[in-house]
Amino acid sequence: PKITALFGAMGGVVTLKDEKQLAVSMMTTCVMGPMYGLMRSGREWLVKKGGLSREDASYLMTKQCLGMLQDADNGCDNASRLDDLIAEQTPGGINEQALANLEKLGGLEGFDKMMDAILGRIEGSTDGSV
Repeated sequence: PKITALFGAMGGVVTLKDEKQLAVSMMTTCVMGPMYGLMRSGREWLVKKGGLSREDASYLMTKQCLGMLQDADNGCDNASRLDDLIAEQTPGGINEQALANLEKLGGLEGFDKMMDAILGRIEGSTDGSV
């Protein structure tokens, strides 16, 4: 209880009940690389397709992602928050279409496979490769 209160005061804590939950939760620490990779890809796309400078493209991608994360953080203790953010996209709009395209291309399935592979590395059953 004291440790939970200490970490809670520092920004939040999730109390896990067993080692399996700990191993699965450790996977969340590996999404930084893919997130930065998506941002970099977006930056390079802006440079290539729009002629933006790398500085302007980096700034634009970073600020856009920051805004999205701030939206997600607001109410993140609500289990439906991420579903709500997806549902609030404009019906027929470009965000809804972008998500549908990503799903159709297997992007989210690939993300699931990446998480499974990393979990295997964390648990020591694989080297984490796909």
